[in-house]
Amino acid sequence: MEVKKTLSVYNKVRKLTKDGKLNWNEEADGNTFYTSISDFKIYIGKSAGTISFELFNNLNTKIGLLEFGGYSPDIDGLDSFYNQVRNLTIKNDDGLDDLLDQLEQID
Repeated sequence: MEVKKTLSVYNKVRKLTKDGKLNWNEEADGNTFYTSISDFKIYIGKSAGTISFELFNNLNTKIGLLEFGGYSPDIDGLDSFYNQVRNLTIKNDDGLDDLLDQLEQID
């Protein structure tokens, strides 16, 4: 796995995500998110304090990997990108608007 090409993919994915052009989905574990581009899958996940950015081809073979945590340095904001994807995917504030509306009615 070539790190330079994986970093190039990572930077492009970050830009497309920031621009709202990639949709991410949540895996059942709640700590892993994925997006598909043609026959390729891209995962970002957190496990045991390590964040992994993984690329898979159409044969489900891993073709790229970046990690942060343990002895691995934070590669170009992998930690903050994980949090960005998590916040985009998990809608924790879905009930907050309803709660605020209810509180306004009490005033």
